[in-house]
Parts: sequence; C-alpha cells; structure tokens
Amino acid sequence: MSTKRITLLPASAAVLIVLMMGAVCCVWASGPAIGMVTASGNLQVDHARVAGNGTLFDGSVIQTERASSRIQLNNGVQMRLSADSRATVFQRRLVLEEGQSEMTAPAGFEVEARSLHISAATTDASARIRLDAQRRVMVAAVRGALRVSNASGMIVARIEAGDALDLEPQTAGATAATQASGCLLQKGGRLILVDRTTNVVLELQGTDLSNNIGNRVEVTGRANGAKPAVADASQVIAVAGVKLVAKGGCSAIAKKVGAATAVAAAGGAAAGTAAAAGTAAAAGAATAAGVSVGTVAVIGGVAAAATVGGLAAVGDLPGQSAPPPTASR
Repeated sequence: MSTKRITLLPASAAVLIVLMMGAVCCVWASGPAIGMVTASGNLQVDHARVAGNGTLFDGSVIQTERASSRIQLNNGVQMRLSADSRATVFQRRLVLEEGQSEMTAPAGFEVEARSLHISAATTDASARIRLDAQRRVMVAAVRGALRVSNASGMIVARIEAGDALDLEPQTAGATAATQASGCLLQKGGRLILVDRTTNVVLELQGTDLSNNIGNRVEVTGRANGAKPAVADASQVIAVAGVKLVAKGGCSAIAKKVGAATAVAAAGGAAAGTAAAAGTAAAAGAATAAGVSVGTVAVIGGVAAAATVGGLAAVGDLPGQSAPPPTASR
C-alpha cells in the first residue's frame, strides 16, 4: 500500500503566492494601456492622485485640478482637458462629464457630452466642447468640420470651421417638436430644408410647401419616423406650419447640396402634397413641448442656437500655448 506525501507550505510562502496571483489577475483585468495623460501639476487618474503623468487604460477616469492636461492615445488621438474637468476615456470615445475639452482625432473617435456625440466630419477637424452649469453643451469647430448626433445616432448639427453652437438635449428627446428655418429646395423629386443654424438637411412632407421652393422659410412639425428618401437628409418632417422669411437667396445653398430652387417638371406638385395625413397628425406641433420662445432650432430632440461670440466665446484651454512638460515616471 502506497502512501501519498502532502507537503505544507509555510504561511509566508502561501501568502506570497496569493498576492502574486492577485497581481496577475489585476493586470489582466485592466487590459493593455491605451495611452498617457500628462499635466503641469497634479491630477487624478482612476481616483488616485498623480503628479506629472499617468498611464491610461480603457475606461480610465481623469479628474484635473488647477492645471490643464493633455491626453495622447496610442491610436493617434490627442485630447486636452481644462482645469477642473472630469472625463472617462476609452479607445474610441471620451465621455466628458464636467468642464471643457479639445479634440484632434481621426475618424472613428468621438466625444460624448450629455447624450450628444461629437465627431470629425473632415480629416483635419479640431473641436472644443464645453459643458455649462445647466444642460447646454457648447461645441465649436476650431478647424475642419464636425458632426453632432443625438443619443439615437441621428445627425442634429454639422458645424463648419470657425462656427460654434449652444446645444441642449430636450426632455422630450427625439419626440420633441421640430422647429427649423432655412432654404426650402427640391432634390430628387422631394422637398428639403437646409437649416441655417445646424446645416442639417430635413426632408419635408406637407401641403403649402411647393409654392415656397427657392425661398427662406420657417417650418414647425414633427418627425414621422419614416426613412428619408433623400440620401443626405437626417429625418422626415411632417410639417404643421410654414412661414415665409424672405424670397430667394438660396442659390448658393442649393448648389452646395445639389438641389434645385424651382419645381421640376415632373413630381414637384406630388412632392409638395405627399403624406398630407402625416401633416394633419402633426397639427399644433409649433406649441408642443420642446419648442420654446427664442429657440432657433429644435432638431432630433436637440435645441440649437448660434453661440454669441462664436469660437471666441468657447475660449482656449488654459496653458494651450505651451504643452505641459512630460514628467519622468
């Protein structure tokens, strides 16, 4: 009969093994580093105070103090956070929770701020995003062009270089009434409106529209949930009311979006009267929740107005003229 020998490790060795296994598990759980954050002062990374710099992992939380910080990800994304800002950073997005940031990022990266998603529309885009004490998100295009989408992925604004918008998600969300103003045009046998504030293209359905093709108008209504037939339109609006702002002045906009300022020989009248039933259902949308006095545009459940002072109003990040020095680790 054979006897198995059991060797008991000393208590100190057993403890050491457990600690080593825990360290391996922690490294594995955090995943590979995705980049680094540097600052000219103190900041917090994953709720731990660090000085100078810190390594970032997918989902790292950054809290700046009195100094701004610079984020450099391994995929080429460059971000800056102003003093007194907080954000969570991932490989493909940064969630801004407090303060202000600046983004220079390739396609596929975005900043999420209060349910809005800001991304580059051109390869040279650079953005500044700032949260105020209320619900507004100020977005400015330093260079290039930006695309802003709502929580469901619908484009609610296109911001060109040098422009800035105050954006505020409405409590009614995507069901909020639509209010827009701009050039009413025809494209592909459909009527569209290019909103002057957000540069978003809306496909329109309703009566009393075709008479204003080529003019600047204000419309109110509601999104009817249908998929737009016009390729670059973000949604279809059942128009409840239309108001003439000015005649003509839409040739440049029409050329930019490939549309016409006059009714085509075929299909023009039909486009103007399509979905009359949808218009009836949208009656009264001008006074519905989500459209308030003084609001310039409400598209996709997001109110938008041009920022007073434009790009300058959003402001530079502190210390932007000189990048923070890289501290030794």
